[in-house]
Amino acid sequence: MVVALLGYISFPEEIDRVVAFVVIALVAIVVHELGHAFAARSQGTTSTPTISLEGMAGLTRYRLEQPPSRVQSVLISFAGPFAGIILGALILVSSGFVERTPLNDDLILIGLFTTFGWSAFNLLPIVPLDGGHIMTDLLPGSVPVRRRRGAIVSAVVAVGAGVWMWFALGSLFGPVILGMMAFQNFKVFSNSKPATAVPPQVSPRDDSPLR
Repeated sequence: MVVALLGYISFPEEIDRVVAFVVIALVAIVVHELGHAFAARSQGTTSTPTISLEGMAGLTRYRLEQPPSRVQSVLISFAGPFAGIILGALILVSSGFVERTPLNDDLILIGLFTTFGWSAFNLLPIVPLDGGHIMTDLLPGSVPVRRRRGAIVSAVVAVGAGVWMWFALGSLFGPVILGMMAFQNFKVFSNSKPATAVPPQVSPRDDSPLR
């Protein structure tokens, strides 16, 4: 339903284009999630990763045999957008062999938008986008500290990107989504507590959640 809404916003009252948008977009989403799944399997998983289409896109669930390192996390996060870029490149190359008609031009445009466009958007340093997870993994500090810092960076970037889309592109849907992401990250930042030094006489226990 969300993908159909996006298609209708892009091609109002053109049902054939909306249907094409839904089909192409779902293929692009599955390819994106397969990128995450194959990358996770390459790092050793305890079971086969699962992919579900939910929310506004898709979600790949997996469990590694060992807690992932930062490099492994970055690799798995980047694999999704990279798969989309590869698919977009294939569409771009194939477009040179397709007869140029209004319908074919729109199909190519949809294909490039849902691959190159969505991959670029996904790489923005905003949690829960892949770029946000990559940014968080690259920040200094422990896991809780990185998540706290990542949340505030995500909120700032989301607000800035939303304002830009509103004034530069005249888009409403994008700023609304980015505003929701900014609010979620602000809540994460507000609910988290900065790390404090532990008195020498106390033996701290490791409560850090595993990634």
